[in-house]
Amino acid sequence: MDISLRYRRTVIGPLWITLTLAATIASVGTVYAALFRQDIVGFLPPFAVGLILWTLIATTLQEGSNIFVASGHLIKAVPAPLIVHVLQMIARNVLIFAHHLVIVVLLYVVMPWPLHGSMLLAVPGFAILFVVLLGGSVALGVLCARFRDIGSAIVSGLQFVFFLTPIIWTEDSVRGTAFSWLIRANPFATLLDLVRRPLLSQPTDPEQWLLGIAYAVVVAVIGLGCYARYRHRVAYWL
Repeated sequence: MDISLRYRRTVIGPLWITLTLAATIASVGTVYAALFRQDIVGFLPPFAVGLILWTLIATTLQEGSNIFVASGHLIKAVPAPLIVHVLQMIARNVLIFAHHLVIVVLLYVVMPWPLHGSMLLAVPGFAILFVVLLGGSVALGVLCARFRDIGSAIVSGLQFVFFLTPIIWTEDSVRGTAFSWLIRANPFATLLDLVRRPLLSQPTDPEQWLLGIAYAVVVAVIGLGCYARYRHRVAYWL
């Protein structure tokens, strides 16, 4: 209902977002493949899946940091658990992400890659990513309800992290160089690969799965701790 109301009186509704993202992938992906002298068949699918996942991550964390402030009128009027607003926001973004997967299917038709049973590992990879987004949204939402300037810092920080994550550049281009630490030290790179690599039938390292689970546990504990301790104060901060 939330998505339908946003695109009321339009013909294709939320698919406008998918068309915009598809145009971005086609144009930017072609340009960067030429700039980096990469084979477009090998460059475009990882770039497309990475950008789709990054759109989900960035949108969820940005909206999550402002979720309680944006829902302040409901929080002060309706005695509902605060987690409801976070889950509604995440559900909306996951549904939009599902629309974006049409781009991956079209890419497979144009530039097919091998299909393996390991593609099913994208499901537990997405589950790990979901836990991180849920815990992160709760923690950031509580924090930004108290300190409003942090929301703007998160938007700027995500734009900076985007260029440090292997989306528009490949891991092979920095492997063995002084910048290879960008992959190991960047948790978003690990979370992306846990979903992207299985979808593209590429192998994942056991180390990546251990790191992803560790990130999910840490972020979930932080989010649960913030929610348990400060949920009764949020209404007074709004």
